[in-house]
This record gives sequence, C-alpha cells and structure tokens, in this order.
Amino acid sequence: MGSTGFLYYQFAVVPMKNKLEEQTAVIMAQDLRDQEQKATIAAIQESAEKTAAASAVLQKQNQQYETQMSEYLDIFRRHNIAQLASAKPGLIQSKANKATKEVFDEIEDISKRINSLND
Repeated sequence: MGSTGFLYYQFAVVPMKNKLEEQTAVIMAQDLRDQEQKATIAAIQESAEKTAAASAVLQKQNQQYETQMSEYLDIFRRHNIAQLASAKPGLIQSKANKATKEVFDEIEDISKRINSLND
C-alpha cells in the first residue's frame, strides 16, 4: 500500500501541484501585464487630453490672428498706401517702422515662450 501511495503521489499529485504553480505564475504575469497596460492607457489618455486642450488654445489664438489679419487687410483695401507714402513719406515711414518693430517684438516674445516650453 505504501508504494501505491508513493506512485499516486508521484504521478498524480506532483504533476497537479506543478501545474497549479505554473498556472499561478501565468496568472500573476497576466495581472502584471494588465496593470502595465492600464497605466499606459491612462498615460495616453492624459496626454490626449493635454493635446486637445493645447489644440483648443491654439485654434482660439489662430482665430484671433485670422480676425486681426482680416482687419488689417480691410484697412489696406480702403487706403491707397502708395499715394499716401508719396504725399507724406515721413508719416508713413515712422508708422511703418513702429508697426514693424511691434510685430517683430511680439514674434520674439512668442519665440521665447515657445523655446521656454521646450526646455
């Protein structure tokens, strides 16, 4: 009877025990994989939300710039700048220089802000 019990243990219980340990290891690995995937999905969703928010801000700014551009183009359509520049060169030159300086200063400020975001 002792040898039958030993054989039963060796051929039935030990393989079941090994199979259970193997399945436990697989389940633990799958749980770890699932946790990593959930963390990755959460990070991607957070990144997508940030991107959507930044895109909304950029779209709003773009719309403001488009409005400004339309206003400026309307001014140029209503005025004959060449004729005015011929009649009063000092007036046009000083205004053009001032406006150009303002635009370049603004572009420089925007570039500094963008550069600081990249750091």
